[in-house]
Amino acid sequence: MLGGCKKNDESLGLDLLPGSNLLNARYSNETGTISSYTFTDNKIRVDKPGFNIFGSFNDPLFGRTTASFAAQFRLPYYPSYSQNAVLDSAVLSLVYRKVYGDTITPQQVKVYKLVEPLNFDAQYLSSFDPKTLTNDTVVGMADFTPKFRTDSTGQDTIVQEIAVRLNDEVGNQLLHADSLDMVNNEAFLNFFKGLYVESQPLQSGGGLVFLKAHASLLHLYYHVADTDSLSFYYQLTTNSADVPYFEHDYTNAWFADHLNQEDVEDSLIFVQPTGGTKVKIDVPSLDSWADSTNCMINKATLTFHADTTMSDFRQYPMPNQLFLKIIKEDGSEAFPIDSQLSLSYYGGVYNSTDATYTFNITQHLQAILDGTVQNLGFYLVSATRKESADRVVLKGSKSSQPIQLEVNYTRYK
Repeated sequence: MLGGCKKNDESLGLDLLPGSNLLNARYSNETGTISSYTFTDNKIRVDKPGFNIFGSFNDPLFGRTTASFAAQFRLPYYPSYSQNAVLDSAVLSLVYRKVYGDTITPQQVKVYKLVEPLNFDAQYLSSFDPKTLTNDTVVGMADFTPKFRTDSTGQDTIVQEIAVRLNDEVGNQLLHADSLDMVNNEAFLNFFKGLYVESQPLQSGGGLVFLKAHASLLHLYYHVADTDSLSFYYQLTTNSADVPYFEHDYTNAWFADHLNQEDVEDSLIFVQPTGGTKVKIDVPSLDSWADSTNCMINKATLTFHADTTMSDFRQYPMPNQLFLKIIKEDGSEAFPIDSQLSLSYYGGVYNSTDATYTFNITQHLQAILDGTVQNLGFYLVSATRKESADRVVLKGSKSSQPIQLEVNYTRYK
């Protein structure tokens, strides 16, 4: 039981200074009063990801995730189409290099034109559904099965592609656009607002592919009277608005009965990116430190143990890093002051030797003691919430390896 500086903890140190400056180095290890719960994490910022996660995946523990996205496609340069150009085809090309899940289940993609614009400068949250910017008319559809091909040396260097042929109406709209609509990208994006690329939910199996966002192209193939096989492409670039959308169905999730509540505490807790789940942690015994005087925190760490068997990490990689956020009075999250020093100091990187994630909260606990920060609990989240699928099952406070708070402190007179 963590008792604070005024309690009669067992001393691990010696008196360092005589008389009124007597110092005692002490240690406290707390597990019993910590509580932890799994909550949905449905309001994360998702715009401008490095990768667009796409597809539908039924996770044996975390239920179903279906990932789609909306994006702008920009002109690389002025196309100068001939007036007598004839469309051959318009093809959306989506390039990927990684799959999370299986590579045997067929999937389906549908494409819609945006009729309302995306805003490059907006901060989009995962609760925003980009499909509301379309008119629900499908302009392209294709089936695909995520697979990897390797080169002659066995290396994954060959481009993996999902190709979706769009209907001729889209192709002809682009091919016969007025020159004023193509004079620059501002004019073009007002004319052609972009596409919504939607994955169809699967009832079982499946996988998520990681699209190289800035390698996604809209190809236009055409010919003129005296020349065949002409082409032009529109590109999703770093200057394009790019907004993922994640749908989670937790009906069959392991934690479905205990999700979003603090009435029953489970022995396992679940962290999932893509606007999935986060863990709320309460350490009420930290409040006892706020009433303490003549105490200095030397080091305080919070440690979480991964359940590697439940996580099935060989098949489903676990996150390399988690973030521990403090909960503010308005319910929002913030990094603790310890995170401002350095990553090596703050922690949260997975330790494969003992299967733990450990955070240094020394400065945060000192701030509680000093009365400058309230103890409102923590959220444990994925460090790559919008562009990773790596999830992890952790041992909660009621498990055989509970969440552990260790504090080394000095008591002085």
